[in-house]
Amino acid sequence: LVFFIYIFILFLAAKTLFAKIIVEGSSIPCDIGSGIDLEQKLPQWYDEAKFKRGQKYFFDNRFGMMQANYCGLVSLLCDPKGLTILHNTGRSSTAETARKRYISTTLHMLSWYEIDLSPGSKSWDSLMRVRKMHLNASKRSQEKEIGFITQTEVSLTVFGFLGYALIRPHLLGIRYDNDDDREGFVHFWAVVAAMLGVHDRFNICLPKLAVVEMICKICQRYIFMPLLQIETTLFRSMVQAIVDGLSEFTPFNSYESLMYFVRRVAGIPGYQHNVDLKKETVCRKIFSKEEMTNMRKVFEGKPGYEYMEQSVIDDRILLFNIKQVNGAIELNQDSLDNNLVSGVYNKLNDQPISKNFLIELLGLKHNEELVIEAVENEEDWISNLNDSKLELLSDKDLRYFKFKCRLMEKNYTRIGNFLNESMLSWMLYRMRKAHSSQ
Repeated sequence: LVFFIYIFILFLAAKTLFAKIIVEGSSIPCDIGSGIDLEQKLPQWYDEAKFKRGQKYFFDNRFGMMQANYCGLVSLLCDPKGLTILHNTGRSSTAETARKRYISTTLHMLSWYEIDLSPGSKSWDSLMRVRKMHLNASKRSQEKEIGFITQTEVSLTVFGFLGYALIRPHLLGIRYDNDDDREGFVHFWAVVAAMLGVHDRFNICLPKLAVVEMICKICQRYIFMPLLQIETTLFRSMVQAIVDGLSEFTPFNSYESLMYFVRRVAGIPGYQHNVDLKKETVCRKIFSKEEMTNMRKVFEGKPGYEYMEQSVIDDRILLFNIKQVNGAIELNQDSLDNNLVSGVYNKLNDQPISKNFLIELLGLKHNEELVIEAVENEEDWISNLNDSKLELLSDKDLRYFKFKCRLMEKNYTRIGNFLNESMLSWMLYRMRKAHSSQ
C-alpha cells in the first residue's frame, strides 16, 4: 500500500508540473528587456558534486548521448511555433546555414560538459551568449507577430537534450544502471536550464529523478509522439537541411532513415524494429477532462497551432497514416471539433483556416488521404507494436537505418564503444576545424 501511495504522489507531482508548464508557462516570456539586463548567476540549489557527476556521465556515454541529442533536435523541430521562429532567423533553412548553426550548437553544448561552470569560464560565457540569442530571436518573433518565446518552449527544449537519454537509453547505447549518475545528469540540466532563463517553477529537472522520468514520459506521450508523425513542408525542408548540412560529419544518413530512427526512439507504434516490446510502455491516461480542456485552450486561436489543438494533448494516442486512394472520402471539420477523430480525411470544409490547416499539415495530393487511428487502451497499444513502417523505406534508407541501430547495440561492447567513440572524436575534430575556419 505504501508503495502505491508513493507512486501516486510521484504521478501527481509530475502531472501537476507538466500542466503548469503548458498552461502557466505559455504566457510568460523566456526573458525580457535587453541582453545587457540579463543577470547570470548560479542557482541557489547548485550542487557542484552532482553537476560534475552529470558531466562525467555524459562523457562515459558520449556517443549515445550525441545520438539522443540528434533525436531530441528533430523532435523539437516538430513544434510549429518553435520551427517558425527558427525559420525566421534565416540561419537554418539551407544546408549551408544549418551546417554552421548546428556545428555551433554542438560546440556550445560540449563546452557546458567539458568546462567547470564559473564566472568568466568558456561555458559560462557560452550559456550567456545562447540566452541572448534566444532573447533576440524572441523579440524578432514578436515584431513579426509570431509571438515571444515562452517558458513553455524553453522548458520543453530541455527535453530535447536529456529526455530520450533518460527514458529511452536502451535504444541509444547509453548505460543506465546507476541512479546516482542519472541524478547527476538531471541536476546538470536543471542548472543549465536555470542559466538559460527557465524559472524554477517550470524547470522539469528540479524534482526527484523518478518525477523527472515521469515528466519526460508525459512529454513523450502527449506531445512528441503525435507531433513526430505530422510532417509539414517546412518541417521536412528544415530537417533535410540538417541532414544535408551535416552529411560530411554524419555519413550513411538520409531524411527517411533518420525519421524512422527518431520515431523508433520516441516509441511510436509501427516503428518497433528489433526492440524489446516489454520496454515499449507508454504513460497511462493521467489527466481529467477538465485538465485536458485547460491545456488545449492554450493553443486556441494561435496561428501555427491549429493542429496542436486537434492532435496534441489528447488522452488517446493518435496514429497518422497517409494512403493512396482512387476515390474521395470527405470528413467535415466539425467531426474534428467534436473529438470524433478516428477516420479518413481527404477534404475539409471551405473555410480558409481549414484549407490552410490541411495544406500546411500534410500537403495532401488529390489521390492521398489521411487515415487516423485512435489507440484507446492497453490492448490497442499492444496490437499496434510492430515494425510495419519498415516497408516504406527504400533499400538504401533501410541499410542506413539498420547500420545506425547496430552502432547503438554494439556500443554496449568494449570494442564497439571504442570504435564509436573514436569515430565521434574524429567527427568532432572536423567540426571544430570547420568552425574555426568560418
